[in-house]
Amino acid sequence: MFGAWPFGWSDRGTGSRVLPAEATTRVQPGRRGVVLRAEAGLLHVTQSGDPEDHVLSAGEELRLPGRGRVVAFALAPSRLFVSEPRREVTAARPAAILPASVQRG
Repeated sequence: MFGAWPFGWSDRGTGSRVLPAEATTRVQPGRRGVVLRAEAGLLHVTQSGDPEDHVLSAGEELRLPGRGRVVAFALAPSRLFVSEPRREVTAARPAAILPASVQRG
């Protein structure tokens, strides 16, 4: 596979991407990272600067940090869904419970 990249080679944002077998797509994660979900097929995923590669089969999801370009290669006809990670919701800290003598003033 030398020369021009096959179908799907783009940085376009979030959403679903259909990839024929042996097609490649790239993703530039935002500051909070990126979430990749294999909706169908089988994908090989790698991120620059990360020594570990990942294989996603249909229904599996992977969250990657916001550093380094991500490339997904379809090992079979596949559909990849790209999204931003959900914001972490932090629970409000309960107010300190003071002794009754302090609460009454």
